[in-house]
Amino acid sequence: MTNMFETAHAFTAQWEGGLTDHPADPGGLTNYGVSLRWVQDLARQARQECLRQHKTCDDCPNARTASCAYCGLDLDMDGDVDADDIRACTRAQAAALFKRHFWNALGCAALPLPLAVTLYDGAVNMGPGRAVRQMQRGMNAVGEAQLDHYTPIAEDGIPGSRTTELAEALESANLHWFAARQILRLRDAFYRDLAARRPSLKVFLDGWRNRVKALAQYLADLEREAN
Repeated sequence: MTNMFETAHAFTAQWEGGLTDHPADPGGLTNYGVSLRWVQDLARQARQECLRQHKTCDDCPNARTASCAYCGLDLDMDGDVDADDIRACTRAQAAALFKRHFWNALGCAALPLPLAVTLYDGAVNMGPGRAVRQMQRGMNAVGEAQLDHYTPIAEDGIPGSRTTELAEALESANLHWFAARQILRLRDAFYRDLAARRPSLKVFLDGWRNRVKALAQYLADLEREAN
């Protein structure tokens, strides 16, 4: 049976194509959804964490291996993280990076399927913090309107235990598919607002909205299969 990550990534991979370098894209050079800006941010964070813990490569068992947070981003294995790593990125490497930094980091596996799929794709496309906040906001709206016993959760972009508990409550009430659709409405509204505020990004608006519509259809297909 296909696992939840594979189900989620099967959709996302359709929308994250090959090598692009659109002048209006703030992520810069991108390959299979992996952007230069993102991997360099991750590389800086990895270096800073090593410095914070007073770690050096000489005493680290993961040094110069794929288990190293920094070296795992050095996709062409030449000792640095730059545009050449984006050009060298494969579909499999992109999927592995997304699984580690989005699926695993956000605890998607603990969520009901439609919420996990929606959160994962949103995190890949617009960043994890915003995707989590949209999910929390959407679940709060459904919980307040539909659940008999409901306590609102913080819309802070942090996927903690309270977020998971509300997701489980929605699933128990068979509201998890409906909540996912509500989250997609918030995502569509965000894209429209972003394009209005930043005209340089209007070139991406139709693609963003088509992705949301396609995800809504993908979830509808999954719901039919589940019932």
